[in-house]
Amino acid sequence: MHSSIEQMARIIWLGRYTRENFMGLFYAAYFDASGENEGFPILSVAGAVAPVSKWVRFERQWNQALADEGVTEYHASQFHSNHGEFRDWKGDVSRRAKFLDRLKQIIRDNTNKHFSTSVEIAAWDSVNKEFCLKEAFHSPYALACFGVIDETRKWGQRKGVSSSLEYIFQEGDKGWGGLLKLCAPHGIAPIRLPTKKAIPFQVGDLLAWKSRTVATNALRILEDTERNPTEKEKNSKELLKELGSHNDVFVRPAFKGIFSYRALVQTCINHKVPRR
Repeated sequence: MHSSIEQMARIIWLGRYTRENFMGLFYAAYFDASGENEGFPILSVAGAVAPVSKWVRFERQWNQALADEGVTEYHASQFHSNHGEFRDWKGDVSRRAKFLDRLKQIIRDNTNKHFSTSVEIAAWDSVNKEFCLKEAFHSPYALACFGVIDETRKWGQRKGVSSSLEYIFQEGDKGWGGLLKLCAPHGIAPIRLPTKKAIPFQVGDLLAWKSRTVATNALRILEDTERNPTEKEKNSKELLKELGSHNDVFVRPAFKGIFSYRALVQTCINHKVPRR
């Protein structure tokens, strides 16, 4: 009986790769988005890369961890707000900590590297008034997705596995067409799958939720510092603490990037995006 990941790998690689040990050579990066709905100040896309052999082991261990707690799916926003299947966990600090520690250990044991790219929505809107940003990069979602793809591709080139690397995204987020347009000139064809068909999306959900939360809190601290310069020293310590909290869930080596106003302007300049 093959796992869902192994079955999907065989479908993807059918006719393209025939060696018997393809599961050890075929790498997959799974990504999810957080904050894609209107109203969030930050949109983050994050995920992890590993050979399929590790993902198969991951799926087995992850499903067991969920089953032991009587839940069917880990969803970061529900877990941290005590909603959905976690509504009865409120106040049970020990249970929550042990469960999350178990999930993080499974991620640590079964992934190679993590990637996260965030886009500050207000900065996107502002830069789009100065440059033809939307025409060049289509949407914050498309830009963030291409950001993690590009960094994963660089990782794959360093490791010598770029030719056997697939980029897989959770189905349902707006902006997919724009991402395909960004990827096409580079010969990259990302894949979309429903949530239920790829358990590793739950890793991306956790990492993207954390990235969005950290970036949102950091933005709030910076804005507060601008309003209250006398609080700069206190806010600087708070900011460092907030940024350091990334390490709570990014338990493997990671790339973490954010498109702030300055970064978006520089991106436009680097890619010769015309001004309006």
